Amino acid sequence: MSGHQEHGAVVAVWTEHSAIGHHYEELLADGKVLAWTEPPFGETGHPGEDDPDYNPVCHCPGPTPRAFCMECAGCADCDQCRCPRPTLL
Repeated sequence: MSGHQEHGAVVAVWTEHSAIGHHYEELLADGKVLAWTEPPFGETGHPGEDDPDYNPVCHCPGPTPRAFCMECAGCADCDQCRCPRPTLL
C-alpha cells in the first residue's frame, strides 16, 4: 500500500505499469478515489532532471541561472527578466 492511507481505509487498489510510467488508484471506504502517476523505475520525475546541466529556469549552462531576478523569477542573462533594475540573487 502507499503512504496515502492517512485519508481512510483503502478497500481496493488498481495499478497499471507501462514504459511511460506507473499509474495507481486507491478506492477509500468513504467512496473517494486517490490517483497518482509515478515515472518508470530509475527515471526522474521530469525529463532531464538527472542531467548535471539541467536548469529548469532558463537556458544558462549548469544547474542554476547566471542572473536570477528575485522580482520576476526570470533570468536577466537569458533576457527573461524585463525589470528596469532587477534584484539579482
